[in-house]
Amino acid sequence: MIYTRSDWQGTARELSAAVAKGEVERAGRYYVTPDTSPEVRDALAEGLRPTCVMAAREHGLWVPPASGLHVYGRRRPVGPGWVGHGWHGSWPEEAAVASPRLLLEHAVACLAPLDVGILADSALHQGLISAEDVAALACSAPRGVARVLARVSGLAESGTESKVRLFLQLHNVTVTPQVEIPGLGRVDNLAGRRWILESDSRAHHTGEDTYAKDRTRDLHALELGYFTTRLTHWMTFGGWGRASQTLLRVIRSGRHLEDPARYAL
Repeated sequence: MIYTRSDWQGTARELSAAVAKGEVERAGRYYVTPDTSPEVRDALAEGLRPTCVMAAREHGLWVPPASGLHVYGRRRPVGPGWVGHGWHGSWPEEAAVASPRLLLEHAVACLAPLDVGILADSALHQGLISAEDVAALACSAPRGVARVLARVSGLAESGTESKVRLFLQLHNVTVTPQVEIPGLGRVDNLAGRRWILESDSRAHHTGEDTYAKDRTRDLHALELGYFTTRLTHWMTFGGWGRASQTLLRVIRSGRHLEDPARYAL
């Protein structure tokens, strides 16, 4: 938890005692409890304000891979180890960490369009921003980011799902996220009429039982006339160059537009 002096409910003597006991720690003009992340504590101690992906982690958003500690400074360049997002005369919010709406404003000028979409999708999914907030961001964003934000739905349950869906939609593919297919169950994304795209994570798709269930499910989908593409976290980020080109080849083939009933076994 992060306090200002005015937030503290006790006396100045009690605050000093809490600092001496290690119950709170001074960080610039703030006081922080031990559960505050070291990155946030260090930023506040430097007079900086966490924003963009750094603030997104604090709010529990699904954060795409990004390097550096992203902060807003105060009338001077930030030092080594920080990724600066400009400077401010006075921080525009009461909270020390940028709100989901503000961090997205800063992310628009920092991250790749699809990564901004991932953050917006996650914030919308968790109810931390509204559809109106996303629309307002899109109005002032560069064209590439605005095209992504116009397709944010808040339905995806992970950033990998969001990135795949948004990429396909940018290429004029109709994608239904988290859809129930009769006889098969729910899938991450259904592109067109018969292309199932599953976004696998190390946390949920690598156990022996889960691995076997996933492959059995893929085989059943094939029997129903669907075809499945499974993308790992690495394929969606580190290996995205190759993976995206493969997705484009499938789009150009038109296979996803066909009626699955024609291919049912």
